[in-house]
Amino acid sequence: MPILKSASYGFIVYIFCGVSLAASLDVTVTDAQGRPLANSIVVLRGENLPPIDTSITEVNQIANQFDPHVTIIRQHSAVIFPNLDQTRHQVYSFSSVKRFVTNLFAGREADPVNFESVGIVPVGCNIHDRMHAYIYVTDAPQFAISDIDGIARFNDLAVGDYQVEMLHPWQLSPGSVTRDIRVRRAGRDLSISESVGTIGPDPRTPRRPVNNPLIRGNPFAR
Repeated sequence: MPILKSASYGFIVYIFCGVSLAASLDVTVTDAQGRPLANSIVVLRGENLPPIDTSITEVNQIANQFDPHVTIIRQHSAVIFPNLDQTRHQVYSFSSVKRFVTNLFAGREADPVNFESVGIVPVGCNIHDRMHAYIYVTDAPQFAISDIDGIARFNDLAVGDYQVEMLHPWQLSPGSVTRDIRVRRAGRDLSISESVGTIGPDPRTPRRPVNNPLIRGNPFAR
């Protein structure tokens, strides 16, 4: 699995706002055709951003799927995988960022998994091929996952310089897209939109095992 490399476009957006104490930022992530992408990973870097606490995060197993499908955690955090199904599951990843496998378990029997390295970790179940999830591990202080309209929102931004990093687990080109933002005067809602390129198929749909995106066909899983 390759190390994610940011592809900065080398320009800064200058934003002039009204009188207020803080600004909010809406980031819309789209595919190559301009369609909004839910479950996009959006990371925000900047001075004096309060960090989000993800020391213990849950990714549930229910109806033979992981919920949520995409999770973002800070580096050195842990994830637990509660099994809410009647059948047992065995959670695993072959990622170079974090390689692990749990015992076959039900309920909350599995130990938390610690994530020490930065990057994206595809997760699957050894028993059910259609169970897929992604855990993105970052050292950035703030982050969000886009909603059904492809939008991720950040609130209470002070005056200053920020960098937004965007990617989607199904994108076919490796690497993230970055954009620099300068908030000169805080006060009103701000928005940007970026494309992360062509998106591959949903890995949760039935397919032959040879096309399992945890193994091949996804640049983040190699």
